[in-house]
Amino acid sequence: MELLLVLLAVGVAFLYFYLKSPTVIGAEGERRVNATLSRKLDEQDYILLEDLTLPTSHGTTQVDHIVLSRFGVFVIETKNMSGWIFGGKTQARWTQVMRRHKSQFQNPLRQNYHHVKVVQDLLGVRPDQLENLVAFVGSAEPKTEMPANVFWSRRDLLNYVASRTAVRFTENEVHDFARKLRSSALDANKETRRAHVQHVREKAIQKETDLTKCPRCGSKMIERANRKTGQTFYGCSRYPKCHGTRKVK
Repeated sequence: MELLLVLLAVGVAFLYFYLKSPTVIGAEGERRVNATLSRKLDEQDYILLEDLTLPTSHGTTQVDHIVLSRFGVFVIETKNMSGWIFGGKTQARWTQVMRRHKSQFQNPLRQNYHHVKVVQDLLGVRPDQLENLVAFVGSAEPKTEMPANVFWSRRDLLNYVASRTAVRFTENEVHDFARKLRSSALDANKETRRAHVQHVREKAIQKETDLTKCPRCGSKMIERANRKTGQTFYGCSRYPKCHGTRKVK
């Protein structure tokens, strides 16, 4: 009986931490956005693609949602988060505050910009024919002024996409885009996701170990000296806009 209770407690604990994992939380956010867009957008005018892993010159990139229409190509990054969010369009890192605990994450607009460029190159369209959109779908609240292309509910995201009525493509072009993206996307299986996760980890390690680039924004680093101690260190070339530093080894 005691062994059974222990196994039950371990199982409950495992399930709790699994459901709280970033992967599961992120997937749930993507599912919510996909459900709203697929239910509310007329399939006669819009084609919705989700969770596409596209090949790039340096590996792969995973795109949460792409909405194709005569009114533009909408590349959407989903964030399922809670707490207070601080950030700005030009900041490399944004901050999440939850019960006095602070953590930083990459500016989602910058993160999604890479996705937008990959889609643009694949489809061969102009930059002004695509839109970089970010949707927060959890209970997160912005505490700084945010760019207009960052949305804080699925309804706001939906209303924005539906409000774009200037024709940019023909119906045939839209269907051709869908064929290109579907044929280029890697099969959605465990191996593909595992390879993509490994690629992301390798990029993160490279960013941390490359002393020539700022760990916060990726700009060039310059050797500087502490005015009080004279100790040398590497500082971001964008200072004072960016305060990224590295120790001199």
